[in-house]
Amino acid sequence: MDFITEDGYHVKPGMQKEYQQWVSANTDALRRALPEGIEYIGTYVTVYGNDYVGGTFRDLFRIDSYGALDRMAAEGRRPGSELARLNGEVGRFFDLTRGPDHWTHNLYKNIVDTTIVDIQPSEAKEPVGAGT
Repeated sequence: MDFITEDGYHVKPGMQKEYQQWVSANTDALRRALPEGIEYIGTYVTVYGNDYVGGTFRDLFRIDSYGALDRMAAEGRRPGSELARLNGEVGRFFDLTRGPDHWTHNLYKNIVDTTIVDIQPSEAKEPVGAGT
């Protein structure tokens, strides 16, 4: 299967440039630290969009199964793991004054692997509202 996870967040004010440098310096280490079946695609900044509430920074990972989420969580908790070290370092950049309702956590599944249930409406509805 083919999934992409998206984690959105804000970086503390005044730390964006330092965060950019940290990501640049640690990208390869992060890729090596991930368990099998997980690929770090990258960290992105929202250039334009309609979901700034969920954070202007987004981490994207490609995963091969739902179980990959469990493997990543376990590796991140394993004492002495490189992933645990990196998670500990990166946490200092996150703006935790913004509650979880201002973060994004999405899981996208490739449409080719998705079971589509095409439900047809039982009756036609007439449009209602301005401009109809």
